[in-house]
Amino acid sequence: MRGERLHVWTDGDHVGEFMRTSGGHVSFHYDSKEGAPISLSLPRTGKSSGKAASAFLENLLPDDENARRRMALRLHLDSTDTFKLLADADTVGGLVFSDKPELPHHPIEAKPLDEEEIGNQIGYVRANGYNWFARDDEDEFYERDTPKCRFSIAGGQPKFTLARRAGVWLWPNASIPSTHIIKPEMRDCPGSHRVEDAALTLGTLCGLPVSEHGVLTANGAEAFITRRFDRIVDGNNVRRIHCEDLAQAMGMDPESKYEIGAASCVRFLHHFDPSDETGYEWVRRLAFNVSSGDSDSHGKNYSIVLAENGFRFTPMYDMTVTRIWPHVDQEMAMPINGVEFAELLTPFDWEAFAEEAGLDGERVAHIARTMAGAVLDHLDEASAGLPDSLRESMRKAVSKANENIQPLHGRMSKPKANTASFGGGGVWVSPHIRSGYEVSGYWRSR
Repeated sequence: MRGERLHVWTDGDHVGEFMRTSGGHVSFHYDSKEGAPISLSLPRTGKSSGKAASAFLENLLPDDENARRRMALRLHLDSTDTFKLLADADTVGGLVFSDKPELPHHPIEAKPLDEEEIGNQIGYVRANGYNWFARDDEDEFYERDTPKCRFSIAGGQPKFTLARRAGVWLWPNASIPSTHIIKPEMRDCPGSHRVEDAALTLGTLCGLPVSEHGVLTANGAEAFITRRFDRIVDGNNVRRIHCEDLAQAMGMDPESKYEIGAASCVRFLHHFDPSDETGYEWVRRLAFNVSSGDSDSHGKNYSIVLAENGFRFTPMYDMTVTRIWPHVDQEMAMPINGVEFAELLTPFDWEAFAEEAGLDGERVAHIARTMAGAVLDHLDEASAGLPDSLRESMRKAVSKANENIQPLHGRMSKPKANTASFGGGGVWVSPHIRSGYEVSGYWRSR
């Protein structure tokens, strides 16, 4: 088929369209040169790389082809074509996609899920791995061949999304934005849901902004749950907030997420903030993931919220302590100065990394050592709610990760700027309510 199109909407306004040629090349075309871009890799003015548009879309889908096949099956599609999977789906960020030039519309009415159904879904996803999506059980509420849910969420870990509205849980779609992400315990990583909860608590205690989180119990089944930071809830109304991960921002496809190096991230951020304050703030986040024993912190685990005059970092997410489970890869997704194991890192390695990235070595080493000290100082408090054996495993794993960093204890300073402004400089605006909407803290240009 020639000239296939996928229309893009944000806040009910048509932004542009992805186009795919008969040869498979994907490009994006804006309706206007004004406004925030949908991706830093797809600027409204200027050129983008040849694969940026395709990579942006691929990064919105599950990593594994098996999960995509299950998704297509549940949506009654005949293929895992990217355009088809994303059309009418609830996705990460503020965009809505449609294969037609009209804004997707689904009936707002939906059948609430009770505790038993949610508990069954948690057990179903945990047991079946790639089956992230609602089962096609007979249900008189839904028309024949109408999917119960239509969502897409990236990553490799089995998970699903739900919408919380008027005190009830609903399956999401383009018209019903999801508000929460639920991750059942991974079968090969016992206690993973509780460890992720503890890791985010540790991040908060170390002065980092993290997504709201907890452990959900439904009909005897447990799962990690987090409130989406790309949604603003005002009563029964939910607004999508546009964000993207660094892989999307850099125009990299999901298969390349482990090829994104730490120094390349800093240099990329420097392009938008020559003062490098954004780069130093990102290093704080990187240093936490290293010191907390999270070996799987790759380019898709850091995201930004886009605005017309710049961007800011989202709260941190997908944080865990992979070092707890010996069978999980222990090499860091982003080596520092070529060092792949956290326990081998020294202040010198952070200084060498800083030189490669164009940052001040002494300052970066101080950030890493201070963060290591904070992680160790708050470890017992963060892990207090874990079962004894899991708490001890977390303590050993985190202590191991900081063996050679020479931690600085009790010196955690206030968080640095969580933003980048294309103009440079800014003023912190605290979280508040504006016109009835919850607004997260952000940096405003001077």
